[in-house]
Amino acid sequence: MRLSDSVKILPVWGKVIPGNTGDPKKNVMPVDESLIMEDIFKKYPGVWDKSCDELGDMKGNATMVWRQEVLDGYAKETMSDVPFLVPYIVPDSDKCVIACPGGAYLFKSMDSEGEDIAAFLNEAGISCFVLWYRTYPYHAPLMYLDCQRAVRYVRHHAAEYHIDPDKIATVGFSAGGNLCGVEALCFGNDPVKYPGYVPDDIDHEKGLPNAVAMCYPAVSLEDDKATACIAGEDVYRDKSRRQAFAARYDMRTHLSPDTPPMFLCNCMDDDVLPPMRLAELAGKCREQGIDCELHIFPKGGHGFGGCVERPNPFMNPDYSSVSQWKELFIHWLNRVL
Repeated sequence: MRLSDSVKILPVWGKVIPGNTGDPKKNVMPVDESLIMEDIFKKYPGVWDKSCDELGDMKGNATMVWRQEVLDGYAKETMSDVPFLVPYIVPDSDKCVIACPGGAYLFKSMDSEGEDIAAFLNEAGISCFVLWYRTYPYHAPLMYLDCQRAVRYVRHHAAEYHIDPDKIATVGFSAGGNLCGVEALCFGNDPVKYPGYVPDDIDHEKGLPNAVAMCYPAVSLEDDKATACIAGEDVYRDKSRRQAFAARYDMRTHLSPDTPPMFLCNCMDDDVLPPMRLAELAGKCREQGIDCELHIFPKGGHGFGGCVERPNPFMNPDYSSVSQWKELFIHWLNRVL
C-alpha cells in the first residue's frame, strides 16, 4: 500500500543499492493477472497454506504482491526497488524507534504496523521512522541489509533529527519482527559484503541498534514456508538447504554478550506464529544474562500492530487485553534508552 502523498521519504541507500539488477520481476514471479481474490487465497495459497509442508503453486502469492506492492505500492516492475524510511519526528525527542512492518516477506503493512506505531510513539514524545524494505522476489540477505542500513542511516543523520545516536531502537511485527531480530543478532555491526558493492561513509556507522523489540515474530524460519519468499522455492523444496538456511538465521542460536535489550510480545491465540518459540528465546536470554522483557497476552491474534480497529471481513480481533503492549513498550523504551 502507498501512504499519503504528503509523507516524506528518505532513501536509505546511495546511488548503488546492493542486489538491484534492473531485471524484470516477472522473469521470476509467476504473476497471473486473471486471478480473482478467491483464487489467490483458495486455489493458489502458496506460502499461506499451513495444512501441509508441501509448497504449492506460488502464482497466487506472486499476483497479490504484483498488485499490492507494484501496482498499488512503492515497488517497481524491475529489480530496482529503493528502500526508504518515513520520518515521524518529535522535535524535542532524543530517542527514536525504527518500525519494521510485516507481511510474510511478501508485502509490508505500512498502516497498521507502520503509521499506527509512529502515531502512539509520537504521542508519547518519541520519534519514529517507518522502514519500507525489499521483499519477494528479493532474497536474503538483502532485506536484512536494508534494515542494517536503516539503522546506520538514522545514526549517521542523528544530529539532524536531534537524536542521540546511542538511543536508537528497532521494533518489528511478524516478518518485520524476524527482520529486526535477525538484523541485530546476525548482522549488527558487520560490514556489508555483497558482490560489486563498495561501502560508503554511512556503512562505517554501527549497525547494531541499542534495543530491539519484536511483536509476534518468526523467531526461526525452520520449516516455515516464508523461506520460499526470501530464499527461493528451490531452497524450500530441498530439505537440507531449507534447514541450513533456517539455522543461518535462527535467533535462538545467535545470542551473545553484545545482544541489546529485547522486548518480546505475542498472544496465546496467535495461530500463525504461536508464542512458544518466543518464550524459548526469552528463556535463552535469561540463561545468558541478556536484558529481556516478555509479554504474552491471552487474546489478540496475529497482526494486532497498533491495535487500531479497521473493517475486516476475515476476522474480528479482540484488542481489549493486548492493547496494553503499547504502554508497556513505551515504559520499556524509556527504561533501556
